[in-house]
Amino acid sequence: MTSAARHPLSAVMLAALLFGTGFGAPSVAQQRIGVNSAVNPDVTGMPPGAAPRRLVLGQEVVFNERITTGPDGQTQILFIDQSTMTVGPRSDMVIDEFVYDPNAGTGKLAASLTRGVFRFVGGKLSKQDNAVTMQTPSATIGIRGGLVLVDLTPDGGLQVIFGYGAGVTVTGLNGLAQTITRPGFQVTVAGRGAAPSTPSPAPPGAAAALLAQLDGRPGGNGGARTIPTDATVANSGIAAAVSSTAPVGTPVQTQQPPRVANAVQQAQSQLQVTAESQVVAMTILAAQAKTTTSPTPPTPPPPPPPPAPVVISYAGLFKDTPGSGTATTQGFINQGSSNRIAYTGGTLTYPAGQPANGVFAAMLGPASIQFPLAPGSTSPGFVNFGPAGTASPFGPFTGTSYMSPDSTFFYANLTPTSPAIQQERGFIFGGQPVPSNAGFLTTAPGTPQLYTYTLQQDAALQSPVPFITQSTGGNIPNPSISPYYVVAPAQSPFGAFNPNTNPNATGTRTLQASLAINGTGAAQTSALVVQTGGFFTSSDTGTVAGDGVVRGSFAANGTTPPIRIGSGAATVPDGNGNNIFGTGMGSLPISGFVLDQNQYNGNVNFVPNQVASQNPLGGAASTYAFNQPATPTTSAGFGSRTTQTTTGYFGGIMYPVIRGSPGSAYAVTGTTTVQTNATSNQVAATFMGADPFGANTLTAQFGTVTGRPYSRATFVDDTRYAALESPNTASQVNGTTLPLPNPNAPASTQIYPRLAMVTSGTAPSNSLLPSGLCSSCQFLQWGYWTGELDTPNSAGTVVRQDVAHINPWVAGVISTSLPATGIGTFSGNAFGSVVNSGASYLASGGFTNIYNFGNHTGAFTISNFDGKTVSGTVNGMGAGYSGALSGSGLTGSANGSFFGNLPGNPATETGGNFALQGPSYIASGIFAGHR
Repeated sequence: MTSAARHPLSAVMLAALLFGTGFGAPSVAQQRIGVNSAVNPDVTGMPPGAAPRRLVLGQEVVFNERITTGPDGQTQILFIDQSTMTVGPRSDMVIDEFVYDPNAGTGKLAASLTRGVFRFVGGKLSKQDNAVTMQTPSATIGIRGGLVLVDLTPDGGLQVIFGYGAGVTVTGLNGLAQTITRPGFQVTVAGRGAAPSTPSPAPPGAAAALLAQLDGRPGGNGGARTIPTDATVANSGIAAAVSSTAPVGTPVQTQQPPRVANAVQQAQSQLQVTAESQVVAMTILAAQAKTTTSPTPPTPPPPPPPPAPVVISYAGLFKDTPGSGTATTQGFINQGSSNRIAYTGGTLTYPAGQPANGVFAAMLGPASIQFPLAPGSTSPGFVNFGPAGTASPFGPFTGTSYMSPDSTFFYANLTPTSPAIQQERGFIFGGQPVPSNAGFLTTAPGTPQLYTYTLQQDAALQSPVPFITQSTGGNIPNPSISPYYVVAPAQSPFGAFNPNTNPNATGTRTLQASLAINGTGAAQTSALVVQTGGFFTSSDTGTVAGDGVVRGSFAANGTTPPIRIGSGAATVPDGNGNNIFGTGMGSLPISGFVLDQNQYNGNVNFVPNQVASQNPLGGAASTYAFNQPATPTTSAGFGSRTTQTTTGYFGGIMYPVIRGSPGSAYAVTGTTTVQTNATSNQVAATFMGADPFGANTLTAQFGTVTGRPYSRATFVDDTRYAALESPNTASQVNGTTLPLPNPNAPASTQIYPRLAMVTSGTAPSNSLLPSGLCSSCQFLQWGYWTGELDTPNSAGTVVRQDVAHINPWVAGVISTSLPATGIGTFSGNAFGSVVNSGASYLASGGFTNIYNFGNHTGAFTISNFDGKTVSGTVNGMGAGYSGALSGSGLTGSANGSFFGNLPGNPATETGGNFALQGPSYIASGIFAGHR
């Protein structure tokens, strides 16, 4: 067996050199950049402007030529700077740029890799910084000397193994970079938009598996018609052939080459396997024949330099409390340049291979801050740290940090250790912004997406309930806190809406609600907080931002007046104007963001220096600021989503304030109309009613399903939705039409209703109704409403306020037909608001209606509601009924309807409202039941 037969790839390389002189000089349009020094067909090249050609040995590769290999294809390109690129089977690449000055040893090599397995051995260009880059669909690879193996899957999955040299840097599409400096280590990228992994040892056998696809195969002849023998090579002028790859002007020596056996041995020595490091150390030392009479062994690679530390850059913001001891009551309320600082030079740095030893550092103006922080691949989630290794303008501190799994978002809550300022708090966050061109969360037509986030506790206010302080409901035990829902539309990319540049885009909606009820009777404490909003493209920065509106109410007990809560809720921008962070792709497109009490106006311009308000009924308002980091949670997805109109009933208690003086509370009952739109993801509702025992009337308008909602309506699905005061339909009190909000004027200067309605399915836990209002009902929804209806005089001064704390509503699909005969026994629960001897609270009880469908009458009972039972006969007309109630010293009335249209079994559910009065007692609410 000849030497060539024993070493097929080496023979192929020699055959390439032998046939390399048979081609003329390239034209200017097709500048020669290298030669195919090894080929195992099938390999195809497509020069620019030319038809595809099958590549053979020695054929020149020209600028911008696309090279593809089939299942059995392999090739090796020898560049004129002595770099080599080996291309494995099923691969696709283009040499985008090659410039080389042999005298200075400078230039640039840039390639685009689409798929396949590749091996790059650096030549003279790779000894320069930023001179050799390879672009892939998921990352850019920068090579500084040495050797690199690349495995690229068609879906963008990337594996980069470092052999030796100065280092290789892998930069993801989101700008996150990882640098490998240790031989045998790898970086992977899961796919397009994913962040590069932290460098880690390549799995055993990984390099060998890639080599198996790159090395030559027995019997390969590279397309040569005549397989070279010792004699043909000895007489071929191989040295001149190799030297012809040198630039013009380079001296060429033409001594006779050694025998083929020696030449094969020399060529094979250029490909070495180093088993101890589990990587392939492959070096091609020269592209020209040597002139010595005996082969010179290749110079071994220098020992690798000490690994450089890994550095990840972040932009973000730092906040601290004002230093007056009001952290838990006012939060991060100071928003001046010394309390709200866009830091610079933010970096997470850790020794290579030791990510758990990470340290974050940044400049806060002239001062610096530093604390322990590890990348998400090592320590995702929450980590507590002590004062060791911390530094700041306020001295050492302790804290809790959070890092997203993909390392694209972090935040930390900071507590100074100095006794003089231990009551103060600091907060810092940062991230890698979602790429502006990611197109993330864009969905197929008809397929919206639901993403959910947890709003984490404010570092200063320390309230478990978002958007409020501990003293206004945040300390109520066992609250029901919904996720922060993000509904990405099917019709438009996420956050694409802008009133000027893209007014027809479907908005991205958000919703969060919390309910807390503790105790019964006059000692009861309760709170309801609702936020709706959306994401859009900011008119200030052109980046995606979020905005919302908060409405809420808190009652400390039954004898103190309720406190109204109102605020904006905007994403907090970093120093570069970016608001949302993450890769924009995959299962975690947005890894985090932060909300505070600032706002965007109707033109979606950021309005800073805003505050949240707490306004006691008939009292003076106070202000505060909240700060809510949002971290992703697993979404259970949508329930059923229906565009429909449902009707029903509402009830409750209103608290009037007339010319600054609290008046007598009154009951209110009426009808509801609720519209949901599963395309625009919006909600609208009308509550129209009156005092059943007096003269007051009201119409409360919520949200909108047509036109722009101005962050005041969000539909998730049929059980989770909410709407605030309508931006385009006016509410009324006692026949007076109330003003609409002006989205381009500060909210604090305007008079308009502040309202909210939300389904019980959004905040499902209610301590008074452990099993819900009607656990078996499927044709009706129920929930809560709250708000304040301000009536101005002609001079624009508020002369009357009508305030709702927490009142209930119910709506559903009315039955279109009823059974002609038979008796249906409906059972469920009642829930409502009470004023008892001046004490206000919420109460619940049982409900039954034994209804005779033949004569349209029913025996109606509300039992043990606030310890009282009332009953009466209701009379029906169509799907509705009404009647008088009495018992326990109370009188009142009930109104209801039947819901549901199951074939052969209509009217399976019922619901409605009730109102009761007695000495020093009024109550109003809703009921629902199933048969």
